[in-house]
Amino acid sequence: MNRIKWISLATLMVLAASHQAQAQDADADDLNVIEMELEKSVPQPEAPAPTIYQDASERDNAISDFSGLGSLAPFKEVSVIQKKFLPKTERFQLFGGLTMVTNDPFFLTVGLAGKASYFLNESWGVEFNYFGLTTSERQSTKEIRDLGVATENLVYPKSYYGLDAMWIPIYGKISWINQRIIPFDLYFSGGYGQTQTQSGENAGTIHLATGQIFALTKATAVRWDFSWNIFSATDIEGNTSSFNNLFLTVGMSWFFPEATYR
Repeated sequence: MNRIKWISLATLMVLAASHQAQAQDADADDLNVIEMELEKSVPQPEAPAPTIYQDASERDNAISDFSGLGSLAPFKEVSVIQKKFLPKTERFQLFGGLTMVTNDPFFLTVGLAGKASYFLNESWGVEFNYFGLTTSERQSTKEIRDLGVATENLVYPKSYYGLDAMWIPIYGKISWINQRIIPFDLYFSGGYGQTQTQSGENAGTIHLATGQIFALTKATAVRWDFSWNIFSATDIEGNTSSFNNLFLTVGMSWFFPEATYR
């Protein structure tokens, strides 16, 4: 009998625990449903309406706090397109400067250079060149004359003039001692002209050049170039030989008329 009582008591305890667990699960489900209904009843904040400004000045005054710009992520791919600071299309250029022959071991030849250009567009133009030159003997020439070598047979230029076609394929900018940005054009030119020698001969000359134009304003610039003159000339003894002069020229340019399309 005692065994049957204990078994019956244990069975009743198991049934009571099972009923209590089911009741707890039902209560939890009811609580979840109640929480969901409460969340639905809470009013959600509305998105702010966009601000409408009457004019641009009102908008600019409203946007005045830029303190957060420093925290923005940097742009990785940004291209800035700017018009050329010194445009050349359908404009003239007048140039004046100093020039000298850099590759003559016997004579020191220096002088004045003048150029007049007209640009069809930003890449192509035509240019007239003139070099007026003066020449003096170097010390080496005097020394070889003292040794009995006839230096009168040597040929040197007195002037040059010619017409070139200009090609300007490269436009860039450089920093001047971290103070300002200077735009520049890199050009190449080639043409034909006449070199007058010290004997009075006018020799046909092939002229090749390259250089840079550094813009200071929309109308003025600093310019330099290397010019290579190749010609054949006859010395005082009647011998014809090929000669070449490498000129270094530096000066100032003036562009006109004013660029109205900027």
